[in-house]
Amino acid sequence: MTPRERILAAMDNKPVDIVPFDLSGTKTSSMNPHAERKLKKYLGMKRSEVWGNYRFQRMHMHEDMSRYFDVDVRRVGESFPYPMPEEAMASKQIDEFGVTWLQGDNGLFMPGIENPPLKSADTSNDLKAYAWPDPEKWQPVDVLAEKAEQYHKNTDYAVCVDLPDCVVQYSQYLRGTEQWMMDLVLNKTFASLLMGYITDIYVEMVKSVLKAAGENADLVIIPDDMGGQNGLLMSPETYRELIKPCHKKIFDAVKSVSDAKILLHSCGANYPLLGDYCEIGVDALNPVQVSAAGMETQRLKKDFGKDLCFWGAVDTQHVLSKGSRKDVLAEVKKRVEDLSSEGGYVIAPVHVIQAEVPPENILALAEGAHIYGGRSDGNQFLPENAFHRFVK
Repeated sequence: MTPRERILAAMDNKPVDIVPFDLSGTKTSSMNPHAERKLKKYLGMKRSEVWGNYRFQRMHMHEDMSRYFDVDVRRVGESFPYPMPEEAMASKQIDEFGVTWLQGDNGLFMPGIENPPLKSADTSNDLKAYAWPDPEKWQPVDVLAEKAEQYHKNTDYAVCVDLPDCVVQYSQYLRGTEQWMMDLVLNKTFASLLMGYITDIYVEMVKSVLKAAGENADLVIIPDDMGGQNGLLMSPETYRELIKPCHKKIFDAVKSVSDAKILLHSCGANYPLLGDYCEIGVDALNPVQVSAAGMETQRLKKDFGKDLCFWGAVDTQHVLSKGSRKDVLAEVKKRVEDLSSEGGYVIAPVHVIQAEVPPENILALAEGAHIYGGRSDGNQFLPENAFHRFVK
């Protein structure tokens, strides 16, 4: 199989020749700049930096490194030029929705939001009067379409189009997480109206991006976190009443203009909603946060393995950050054994690899993916072979 065929087969829950592998092929499997810089230094790689998203401190992996790891998917998203323009590194930035972001401390922490702009809104007129973004200008459509075309026509990798944060997350950004969660219980009408505005804008943005990308988009990733460490952020009933219709409308929009598969990114304890995701057209779930309640991989495969592909599951929270090489190899082996039978699994880290993850453990992740995924003996990732790999 080609990498593209392999990824698409896995997302269709069909058998594959080797287990697909993703590292930095999507926004949520990428690396924090500190982690990537340490890895580059360890490998002796001197390549210019390409930022995937400065605000959220995610890198876009250099093609030489992607080929070294032999990953099957390539990310299509807006990238920043090198060197980084000063305005992109400002400590305070306002996004397309009017949300003011405060940059974290040296890229070690997620950014914060200053005074959510709709926190005090309480009527439909407040929402109607708000300066909503033009969906046609929200994303750099021409840039995304050109990158998708280059990857699809010139390589055999699966092409993943990164789409922005979705209705749940932008509701929290605009309203404030605490106020929005109170709305779900105490002010459902307002919550529904707010999410309706965001949904309509998202639908038009999706259509614009995917019409331009055409057949060059193999899959799209849509981020919207419904889970926390110990459970959902809302009851299943609230999800089904207020949020699921929004997601269905967005996923239907994807399907209406594209054959691209849908990769839903939702952190945390998502088990109670997996059946709902399948009903509304999700093809794969990412990041499969195995450290969260109810996300045991054997259970996930047993209950939903025929309908849902699982993308991720290699624990970043504990194993990659704190474990030994042997711990990482054992983790990859377990996830492959639990999730890959009859297809339906893509090996990847649980979310962005953070600054504390050592280069040796990133290499162990790749080694395990190669060995247990049936790709190679993984010897190229052993410390004695990987060290100064790119020095000439």
